[in-house]
Amino acid sequence: MVHRRRRVRAAWLLALVALARPADSPAQGPAQGRTDEGPKVTSRAAADLLKPPDSDRYGPGEIDWRDVPPWRQTSFFGIRARGQLFIYVVDCSGSMIDEDRLFRAKSELRRSVGRLQSPQRFKVIFYNDRPLPMPGDLPRPADLRSKDSLSHWLRLIEPDGKTDPRGAMALALALRPDAVFLLSDGEFPEGTVEEIGRKNRRKVPIHCVDLSGGESGDQLRRIARENGGQYAGRPWTGGPSP
Repeated sequence: MVHRRRRVRAAWLLALVALARPADSPAQGPAQGRTDEGPKVTSRAAADLLKPPDSDRYGPGEIDWRDVPPWRQTSFFGIRARGQLFIYVVDCSGSMIDEDRLFRAKSELRRSVGRLQSPQRFKVIFYNDRPLPMPGDLPRPADLRSKDSLSHWLRLIEPDGKTDPRGAMALALALRPDAVFLLSDGEFPEGTVEEIGRKNRRKVPIHCVDLSGGESGDQLRRIARENGGQYAGRPWTGGPSP
């Protein structure tokens, strides 16, 4: 009688093991030609638990933007970024007069900053051969007063000088933002890409907008690639509507 009970119990255990085993796996041993791909995650919550803390700072194409509240995101010339502090570093050198590039940059700045919401903050830094930051040492809150101040200040910016973003980028990265938008239409001095990379010790995503469409070289594309950002070449429209 005891032996019979043991046989019945063993049969039940074998049945449970067979049900738990994936249908495409063999009864014994690993499948030929397959590698260990790690745990399979079926829920978004479980997937988030497996990510390192800062893994969402890169790979923005993998973000489901419908799940990101408006006060945690923005866009600039179609490039979307997530966070609460954004710095816009914008070229105002002499060549920005061509094809109304500076006018387009200002228009997109107004649109992008205009959609920011509290508690988000921002700062705009123009540059030619030197930085031209928006008045005030600290980033501005995304309130009506700050947005009006930006609109008035933009009227004072005219295209002039050469193109060197290094000083402006040093100021931007020192503010410890969630993302930087770097816009230009010209070629940078030699060593600019490497210097920006050295100063970006926190690996802040740097998203690059090239209003020349790459005619001035691939420096902006390299900066975006090496700093976890996105690149847009000669964009003609603004960001996506909410």
